[in-house]
Formats: sequence, C-alpha cells, structure tokens
Amino acid sequence: MAAGADWDWVDTDGTWEPPAIDTTVPHSARMYDYWLGGKTNFAPDRALGDEVEKIIPTIRMMARENRRFLGRAVRELMLREGIRQFLDIGTGIPTEGNTHEVAQQVDPAARVVYVDNDPIVLAHARALMVGSAPGRTAYVHADLREPEAILAHPALAQTLDLGRPVGLMLVSILMLLPDAEDPWALVGTLRDALPAGSCLVISHVTGDFAPAAVASVARAEQEGQLPLTPRGRADVARFFGDWELLEPGVAPVMAWRPEGPEPQDPKAAYYWAGVARKPG
Repeated sequence: MAAGADWDWVDTDGTWEPPAIDTTVPHSARMYDYWLGGKTNFAPDRALGDEVEKIIPTIRMMARENRRFLGRAVRELMLREGIRQFLDIGTGIPTEGNTHEVAQQVDPAARVVYVDNDPIVLAHARALMVGSAPGRTAYVHADLREPEAILAHPALAQTLDLGRPVGLMLVSILMLLPDAEDPWALVGTLRDALPAGSCLVISHVTGDFAPAAVASVARAEQEGQLPLTPRGRADVARFFGDWELLEPGVAPVMAWRPEGPEPQDPKAAYYWAGVARKPG
C-alpha cells in the first residue's frame, strides 16, 4: 500500500507464507481470547482455560481488567505525554479495544505496529486490525526473544518514526519468558532503540497477592506446555530500567489511574502494572 494507507503488509521476498496453526495444544493468546469471551480458540485452549478458572474463579475478570489497563495507558500516553505512535508486542488475538482503536479515537492519525508470534494472530490481523484512514496500522510476525529483528523489520520503519516518542506496549507478555532467557536484557534492547520521551507500558502476572493460587496456575500451564513465570514487584520494576516511572509507579493493575471510583480491592486482579518515560 502507498504511504498514508490504513494498513501495511510487508512481504520482503515475495515467497513468505504464514506458518501452520497448531490447534492440538493450548496457546496463551487463545486462552486469553477465551476468557474475554472471544471465539478464536479451540478445545485445548478452553480445557486449560477452564482448569485455570477452577483455581482462580475470577480469571475472566482479571483478563478484562488487564485489557482495561491497556486502554487507560494508551489514552494517558496520548493525552498527557503527546505520543501518537505505538509498538505493541505480544498483542494477542484482535478483540474489542485494540491499541489502534483506542489511539485513533483520540487522534485518527495515530500509528501502530503490532508484533506477535502466534500464527492465528497473523491470520486475523489483516482483517480485524484496520486503522482509520489518516492513521496507519501494521503487523509484524516476530518474537519478543529477537528484539533486533523486530526493530529492523521493514514494516516498523515504514510505519513508525523512531526519531519521535513511541509508546512501547508489553502488556501481559513478559510472564511468558523465563528468567533463564533474561527478559530484562531483551526489554533493554527495545528501550535503548527508542528516543527520549518514549514510554514503556507493562502489565505482569504476580504471585504477590495470592501466592498459592498463582503457583498452582503456573504448574497447570507448564503441564499444558505453556510457560508462565509470575514475578514480584521488584522484578517487574527492573523492566523499566532507568526510565522515570509515572505516578502511581508499579501498582496493582486495577489501581493504575482508574477511571471512576477507586477499586475497593485493587489486588483482586493478580497483575502489577506500570508506565515509565525515557528521560532526556
């Protein structure tokens, strides 16, 4: 598509084909879609999703609260920080309140690059993640474990201007990387590539609020061939490096700048959340 179109799809050599979708094992993005009431999920996703729900009966509420945090963070970055472009890694299956939908309600010219490694997200992205005419939305099929490849992808350069502040969205994705893969270094590579004034948005599952229940979920998901690494507040804060945390800092996801009344029990959703700005 020509510059200024609302969707960009980059095929660098003309021969690339989407990878096969394995529906015989559960996938975190499809489980999340199931908890949110979506239809892009399969029997193994629902089976493990139901098992998790037996351990944590409020898991669907938690998924919704995590999604609400994404929307609040995008609006705050646009209205208070002046950011008009976003890099959303681990975006998951398109559903209501996608980053570009929230952003383009504020400014129709906002631009978003989505990144995910789930083939089913790829299959749905072109049809569902279509931005407004003045803006632009692109999708990159890539893995957070290879941040250099994400940053070097043609779709990113064609959609975002890395000379201007970017909102880096890592919402409910870092928990899928074990400590052994040093996710702090991976995030550091992304932070280093962004200019001053950029902001990093993170939400992360934690065992701080309900240790036994979250540990049981982690075991269940690992048995289902899904990695899950809950982290405490200090380890979540490490992802922000030396960037300036915006108020209220690393907080329970429901307590991060809530819209409306303060939540009665902000720790009812087992996520830490925070937003930080690159100084300078």
